[in-house]
Amino acid sequence: MAHTDLHAKTEARAYKSRPSFTAEAAKENGMTEEAIEAAQSIIAKDESDKVEYPKNKAKTTVVGHKWELNETEGNEYINLRHGLTGAYIKMFANGDVQVHAPTRDVNVFAARHINVKTGSTMDAKDPSKNDRLNINVTGNFHMEVEGDMHTLVKGNRYTTINGTDNLIVKDLCSQVYSDLSQKITGSQTVEASKYKIDASNIQRNLLNGGIMRDRFAGTYVIEQYSPGGCIEINSAGDIDLTAIGHIRQTTVSNLTFTVGGKVDYLISGLRVTGSPTGVPTGPLATTESSFSINCAAGSITGVALLGNINLAATVGTMQLFAGGAYLKVNCLTGVYLN
Repeated sequence: MAHTDLHAKTEARAYKSRPSFTAEAAKENGMTEEAIEAAQSIIAKDESDKVEYPKNKAKTTVVGHKWELNETEGNEYINLRHGLTGAYIKMFANGDVQVHAPTRDVNVFAARHINVKTGSTMDAKDPSKNDRLNINVTGNFHMEVEGDMHTLVKGNRYTTINGTDNLIVKDLCSQVYSDLSQKITGSQTVEASKYKIDASNIQRNLLNGGIMRDRFAGTYVIEQYSPGGCIEINSAGDIDLTAIGHIRQTTVSNLTFTVGGKVDYLISGLRVTGSPTGVPTGPLATTESSFSINCAAGSITGVALLGNINLAATVGTMQLFAGGAYLKVNCLTGVYLN
């Protein structure tokens, strides 16, 4: 076989090994406009090479290996191509460098550092004028760092994930923000053995018609430990408290109720034993108290400015006991005992 025939077949095989490229398919695979433009520029250069002899010097081996030095004006390039796979390294006249491996991998190994520096234009007012580094991966992207990893972004960072974001941190995760804003259109789920928030100001704004629910199987404690602080609950609607067990209120200071309407106590008078969730075992005896007010000191005062004060024992007896010298009853019009 003549040398020129083998060279022609090898060149044709190398050209056919190049994968086809279309802008539509690249967009479907998520390739950016800048990366598509760069790829089209490289393909255009490769397909419109201008060569004038004897300004082009080339050498092709039997299996098709080729080196080429082209000094044609306007298309000065250097090309080194592998004859069997079509892989090549090409340096174009405009300064572009193209490395192409159509069949296998591109591997870069260094005993120490690998430094990549790209770009010379930085326009803070118009970021579209900035030089850029474009990386397009059709398949998966894997990065393994045996030491520490440091990333510095002097501008803004934009990340779009069309699928699921999975982050696994096997040790402490520490994040520092000057301000943090999160918008979650769906649900947010947090699972933790311990959840702690330290802040000087915490505000939660529940939109109209929503529900805020805290559900817990253990004990719920609200502790205000500052002497000058306050726990305040304001409701434009109702406040409902329901407990299967006991409800206790303890204060070493005063207890004040201000009611615009009326106060009703509905006491069933059942005997409840056990703590904290006692079970009723039946009604109290008529001699047992189901509503008690005990004052260690001071007096008990009941005043009805316009209405009446009614005390009635429907079935049992009513006892008024004064441990002092007398029982005093004052009435403007009279006292009636029936």
